[in-house]
Amino acid sequence: MTGGRQRGIALVAVLWALVLLAVIAATVSRESRTQSRLARNFVDGAQAEALADGGVHRAIDGLSRPVAAGGWRVDGTVYGWRRPDGEVRIRIEDEGGKVDLNRAGAALLRDLFLAAGAEPARAAALADAIQDYRDADDTRRPDGAEDADYQAAGRPAGAKDAPFEAGEELHQVLGLTRARDDRVAGAVPVHSLARRPDARLAPPLVQTALRGGGGATEALPLELLARPLNRDAQPEAQTAAGDDPNVTVLYLGPSAHRSRARTFTIHAEARTASGGWFARRAVVRMGGRGTAPYQILAWGRGRSRLFPASAP
Repeated sequence: MTGGRQRGIALVAVLWALVLLAVIAATVSRESRTQSRLARNFVDGAQAEALADGGVHRAIDGLSRPVAAGGWRVDGTVYGWRRPDGEVRIRIEDEGGKVDLNRAGAALLRDLFLAAGAEPARAAALADAIQDYRDADDTRRPDGAEDADYQAAGRPAGAKDAPFEAGEELHQVLGLTRARDDRVAGAVPVHSLARRPDARLAPPLVQTALRGGGGATEALPLELLARPLNRDAQPEAQTAAGDDPNVTVLYLGPSAHRSRARTFTIHAEARTASGGWFARRAVVRMGGRGTAPYQILAWGRGRSRLFPASAP
């Protein structure tokens, strides 16, 4: 009787041990799958980043030649560059078509905010605040803001009293917020060195500002990129693609013109065959210092959306 009880206890112990081993095996298997998926995602992301970086340099090569000689357009034209491991979509914007944050006057800044939907009084106040933020003096414009105003708002650093170093710095100006005025930040570079934008290359928001802030122009709906470009209707697209068989034009912008600024923002967005995604944003000046053919002024992760329904 005692032996039977002991055998029963041993059997139960063995069953519990088997259950425990099964739980451990399932946990190890799940963790292995998770680690494998994370490693695969990391590799996909790194591959997409490398593709996007390659897209930037492919665009620089396209900028090294005039448009008439097969160089790339800078009017928002979207290029597709096919690679064995994925595709890169590239858009180049001429900074000369935007409102230089360090050189624009009060009227143009005001009209830019009017174009973005601000009320006239607010648009004028923001234009004054931007000028007070960047100038070296402590004289407050009628609707502007100098150090005392920043301190009263709990911002002891005050106005910068120096030129802007990046368009994103716009959010440091008293009265502007990232959520409300992010649309304007993309239209105000600091590298064009032009007092007034080149209207032939101005993005929709700046075009509206150049007309006095009224009559908004719609931006390019990126859903158009999902449709094949009608080359019969736009034969210029074939010329814009140059002689690279791996490059196609997905969207043709309005002008082959380039401004005198020779400074460009390149958006390169890559998607790998396995689903990796990355967007790169770079600002380059062609004909850099000395013998350098170009100079990279800014380099960071982009937020462009050139693939319809792409990864976030």
